[in-house]
Amino acid sequence: MRILAFETSLRQGSIAALESSQSSTQLVAERQLPSDQRSAQSLLPALSQLCSECGWKPAEVELVCVTTGPGSFTGLRIGITAAKALAYAVGAKLVGVHSLAALAAGVPQPSGNLWTILDAQRQELFVASFEEKAITQYPETRILSTNDWLAVLKPGDSVVGPPLDHLCGKLPSGVDAVDENLWQPQARIVGQLGYEFFCRGHTVDPMQLVPNYFRKSAAEEKADAAEA
Repeated sequence: MRILAFETSLRQGSIAALESSQSSTQLVAERQLPSDQRSAQSLLPALSQLCSECGWKPAEVELVCVTTGPGSFTGLRIGITAAKALAYAVGAKLVGVHSLAALAAGVPQPSGNLWTILDAQRQELFVASFEEKAITQYPETRILSTNDWLAVLKPGDSVVGPPLDHLCGKLPSGVDAVDENLWQPQARIVGQLGYEFFCRGHTVDPMQLVPNYFRKSAAEEKADAAEA
């Protein structure tokens, strides 16, 4: 099975091509998407170049995987729109992957309880925890202030996610940050995890898949406050 995966939940995204063999996947090619190329107009040419590099025709793609949130409102919309359009056009199956689950899946051997974190702005974090790498498609996701999250960490926990670039020095004693190379979600991991979900029958109709932002935008919250 030929698989294309999209990861656009952050400012710098990526796309990847993978092939499945029985119960596993193998990376064929991956391309990083700089923040200035994170638009629908630039994503499609990058996708075309990736397929050419692999010697694939778009019609040969059988599975499309994409991160659905949390993350950048703009990035998620762009990635999901492209993934839906591709899956619909070529008749491929479509799988949505939680952004924090993709981060967890990228850590090969986490110690103890693994926390995944993404910036939720306003000194808050999107957080989810995974025990013994038991990664579910829809992990419980919370929005916590940075201080509240730091307060619930316990010795033996490990942490992965982009906010570690300014939080490493604040982690309590006994809490470990994973290797810095794993802090960013990657399309190849989205493809691997998406294939696992596909094998369990967890696909979605392209017309039904929407981003899950886990919170309203600042403009929406301001409008709600004005109406209250």
